[in-house]
Amino acid sequence: MIRTGDIPTLNATKYPGKLAVSREGIESRTWRQLNDRVNQLARVLLEHGAVKGDKVMLLARNRIECVEAFFACAKIGVVYSPINWRFAPVEVEYVLGDSGCSILLCDLQYAETIRTMQQQGKTAGVQTVIGFGAGHGFGQDYETLLAGQSTAEPPTPEIDDDDVCWICYTGGTTGMSKGVMLTHRNNFVQCVHLGIADEARHEDVYLVTGALFHVVLNMALAYWFLGCHVVIMDFTPALCLDLVEHHRVTKTVPVATMLNLLMAEQREHPRDLSSLVLCGTGGAPINPEVVRRASAEWQCDFVQYFGQTEAAHHFTYLSTEDYRRGLSVTATEVDQRRLSSGGRAQHCDVMRIVDEHDNALPPGAVGEICARGPNVMAGYWNKPELTAETLRGGWLHTGDIGYLDEDGYVYVVDRKKDMIVSGGENVYSSEVEAVLYRMADVLECAVIGVPDDRWGEAVQAFVVKAREASGSDDEIRARVLTAAREYLAAYKVPKDVSFVEALPKSATGKIQKAVLRDQYWGDRERRVGASAGGLTAS
Repeated sequence: MIRTGDIPTLNATKYPGKLAVSREGIESRTWRQLNDRVNQLARVLLEHGAVKGDKVMLLARNRIECVEAFFACAKIGVVYSPINWRFAPVEVEYVLGDSGCSILLCDLQYAETIRTMQQQGKTAGVQTVIGFGAGHGFGQDYETLLAGQSTAEPPTPEIDDDDVCWICYTGGTTGMSKGVMLTHRNNFVQCVHLGIADEARHEDVYLVTGALFHVVLNMALAYWFLGCHVVIMDFTPALCLDLVEHHRVTKTVPVATMLNLLMAEQREHPRDLSSLVLCGTGGAPINPEVVRRASAEWQCDFVQYFGQTEAAHHFTYLSTEDYRRGLSVTATEVDQRRLSSGGRAQHCDVMRIVDEHDNALPPGAVGEICARGPNVMAGYWNKPELTAETLRGGWLHTGDIGYLDEDGYVYVVDRKKDMIVSGGENVYSSEVEAVLYRMADVLECAVIGVPDDRWGEAVQAFVVKAREASGSDDEIRARVLTAAREYLAAYKVPKDVSFVEALPKSATGKIQKAVLRDQYWGDRERRVGASAGGLTAS
């Protein structure tokens, strides 16, 4: 099995002059250049006392240094852990302390934050801070240190497939972040899985639209595994489309919340997107109508993934063939329904649905979605009890509610925490959102439960209006609620619709419903009804 640190070494030998990574048209590295710098950084880390199993953290936006640090750590058995740059200082302090980080790599943009934390004694466990970007103010400079090192392969310890390669800290929107431990085996298996799902080829040019501190890094890794050119960026719709045109990008994966923004930008300022052959989606369920429009306008295939950080990215996918059948004029009712699914399990994974007692449920019964496979995490760093709970019985318990059909397609009904219980009835927010997305007035939406003295919880919708939406807020609200009543039972229809300029989102583009709920619930204990396990899907 190829370990993560072997990837730049192998590609530098086979494709030395081929581009490996580019950033926003600003800078790039060939495979030889990337491997040379990876080797130099690995030697720097060794000289600063890093040994196998030590933690090295990085605080930076999407830069090529992130890629160099990831591979350098992997080569020498050091555990790499990127920090979410959106974290507040208290969260940065927490992950530094929780990880036991000994070396921190820090971009100029966040240097002041780290220097302030140093002055306050909040980085006590960090022995060395290495800065990059002119004027960072740290004693150790990234480029200076690399320049003094040999580009030869560094001395490496014995690295096992099940050694932890990196720790990915999750968002922390419902409490302090959890460090997900991902192994070399996890990474390799996901390279194979993504290669199959994306029908990836060595000639592909892949554009990363998400943040590299997230498990989206493993999507890029699948293309680096094949020796491809990967383009990284900090997402804006205009820049994303510019880079597709400039680099002749063949494949990219904007999360669901990005796709509408990209379509609107392309309509207003058209680019040449003819190189694009595949667009993946993930991060949240996506409305099939949005995909239908994007596929027609961009003339490209689609693939969808369903998973989470704990699975090193995803464990099911809806294939390009599934999308072609579902979007075709000859699509059957079953073909069209499957467009709302997360697809079927990857080649090495197994899925099942369980009730509240972890009993397996038959096809069509709603319960918690569980997965098992070689891409599932080793566990949560420093959290043995949570690890045991999440991986109990040898299955990853995802916290998602859904069901499997007779052919193994998984349908995600809701997150456990997002299910609304109104008058004793379960309301799945995703079902309500799917109806709202049918309307041309709606660009984005989120549905939550809010306190209600009579029903316990009431359904509340938040809507970002589409640019072409016409009329007053009251008129649009009336149209939205009329549409909801046409497709939904009365208890599922939103009690109110609030219009917002933007929805709160995580760095990966997921809508943060916890932020929306906080303004209604605060510290109040949420009154949620019984589990949905065992109910029959309809």
